[in-house]
Amino acid sequence: MARASAPPLSSMWVYAVGSTDCGWESTVGMTTTACDHGGEQLRTAVLEIGYGYNHIAWMNGGLLPSSTMYSSTPVCVTGSNYTWPCTAGQTVVGFLNEYNVDGHQNGLFKYQNTSTNSPWNTMSVQISILWFINDVGQTFWPFYISKYEC
Repeated sequence: MARASAPPLSSMWVYAVGSTDCGWESTVGMTTTACDHGGEQLRTAVLEIGYGYNHIAWMNGGLLPSSTMYSSTPVCVTGSNYTWPCTAGQTVVGFLNEYNVDGHQNGLFKYQNTSTNSPWNTMSVQISILWFINDVGQTFWPFYISKYEC
């Protein structure tokens, strides 16, 4: 897998929220989850395009230790979709960063990162994770998203 000459961060979003009671819910374009995210496990996945060096995450206003980011998967482009994992010869354009926020049933998850190079911009994204009973059901986490939907 090839790495491009570090483009600055250009976009980011909370891609999905996962929990014991709901499974993975796609949250692209959402500011609040629709699923009942109760249970023992609560996870978030942030998809960012570009390269950053200063990952910071909060849950309910409390700074999360860096160890809560349990996975950072390189993201590439296949056709017109962001995809992961990347295959040999593809150029890395961003990362899918996954956080373990077990112990929380609901609340506000916020993520921020700063570009590794000019213009050294800082971007942030947040989502309100709800905990309630509804009839929405589970949404399964797809492994790609159209880069034009972002």
